[in-house]
Amino acid sequence: MTRRYDAIIIGGGHNGLTCGAYLSRAGKKTLVLEQKPYVGGASVTEEFSPGFRASTYSFIMGHLHPKVIEELELRKFGLEYYPQPNVFNPTEDDGIVFSKDPVKTREQIARFSKHDADNYPKFFERLQSTIEILRRLQMETPLNPFRRDLPGRWKTARFAWRYRNAEKEVYNLLHALSMSAHDYVSRWFENDLVKAKFMFWATIGGNVGPYSPGTAFYLVTHLIGQTGMSFCKGGMGSIADAIAASGAAHGMEIQCDSWVDEILVRDGNAVGVRLRTGEEIRASRVISNINVKRTFLDLVDESHLPEEFVDDVKGFRSRGMGFKLLLAVDRLPQYKGFSKEKTGTEYPAYVHICPTPEFLEQAFHEAKFGWYSSEPFLSPNVPSYTDPTLAPDGKHVVVIQGGVTPYELRNSNWDHEGPQLVRNAFGVLDRFAPGFSDSVIDYKLYTPKDIEADINLPGGNSQHGELTLDQLFFMRPVPRYADYRSPVHNLYQCGASTHPGGAVSAVPGHNAAREILRDWKWYQ
Repeated sequence: MTRRYDAIIIGGGHNGLTCGAYLSRAGKKTLVLEQKPYVGGASVTEEFSPGFRASTYSFIMGHLHPKVIEELELRKFGLEYYPQPNVFNPTEDDGIVFSKDPVKTREQIARFSKHDADNYPKFFERLQSTIEILRRLQMETPLNPFRRDLPGRWKTARFAWRYRNAEKEVYNLLHALSMSAHDYVSRWFENDLVKAKFMFWATIGGNVGPYSPGTAFYLVTHLIGQTGMSFCKGGMGSIADAIAASGAAHGMEIQCDSWVDEILVRDGNAVGVRLRTGEEIRASRVISNINVKRTFLDLVDESHLPEEFVDDVKGFRSRGMGFKLLLAVDRLPQYKGFSKEKTGTEYPAYVHICPTPEFLEQAFHEAKFGWYSSEPFLSPNVPSYTDPTLAPDGKHVVVIQGGVTPYELRNSNWDHEGPQLVRNAFGVLDRFAPGFSDSVIDYKLYTPKDIEADINLPGGNSQHGELTLDQLFFMRPVPRYADYRSPVHNLYQCGASTHPGGAVSAVPGHNAAREILRDWKWYQ
């Protein structure tokens, strides 16, 4: 007997679970299908060495939207997190702790530059207006400004009215979209360490260095989280687990170890899915949480799609350039530039190693020509410092996000070059935290190729796709279909390929559920 649901969601990452949880709360019979033995997608906690657990892909909580936390009652369903208010940026003999306390941060900056300390509040005052408008835009369903029918014009008019008083903020946003992170930051600061601190945000998920036009936008997008940087108790998998439990409490079903081979389309309508086992499951709505390329180039027969749409999907850029390194260590990293007395901080559990703007740019420069960084910039964090359940007694987990590592190497491959990349990363860490490499018990490296193979993410891009001007808002993932819908009736998208993109925010899942429920009400 064929199983039937109101909604089937392909992919049990946090956005798919979020979408499913909202649909279930609205009374829809919902099934989430996940290819792996457990849910989470890129928001998972896994044991990478006996007794050592870490967040495999996503690494720190800061973007999970407060609205989702509240509406899905995630604390009730087990979500706990520890605020991590400080980020340490070391030099070889000193360093700055940046915190949420503006007075303390100014004092830290003043040790390096009084000019920069004076400009720090002015910089954030200017930046804040851009952050606020992006926070508003996050929760919008992107419109198609070129629709000429009455509903399309009405949506555009309403959007314009909502933002009628945001002239200054829009101009600031356009600056961010066009300027390089280096130029943007250099308008305010003169000290290299201070500039590199802010430019570091522009490297996360990006494919070009912070001297390139448009990279200022990356800087801004990584500061729009409203929850505050935090370590999740139990790792980032705890977020997915809490969302799954919230949905399950309202009837959402989750089926793991279930690989979807085809989205079934009849007469222009999505009617269900076919699993690799051959089973067909029917549904009134099919929602894909997986990458847009996988969805429409692999799961939907091309005959059901407009040629222009297929071309646009093929052109969606999803190259990854970052690597992840999970480390089991027998002691905490000791940064020689860190001073408890100078910084007023007990221990730097979250660090950005990028002493100068040139250090960041050079890493991208090497990658431009098909190679990897001889001195990668690194963001080591120690989640076990606040959550000892992640490591055996007396030992720790160090999780590193680093760059830059192209998807394809020139005249070589990652099987051969992976160990050298690790040695390069250890070399940088030993320079700033002498003896660090001697503390390593075990490690696991993830390059973009590894990420693609493990979680079915084309190119291994942490954002599902680059956050460039041509892949934002009403252009994401492709023009005319940025509203979480698709050319196939009743086939929707809810993953990070859609607006507003990656990071563990749950916003794409939230927004997609809103649009699906609107359509449901309209067409009933």
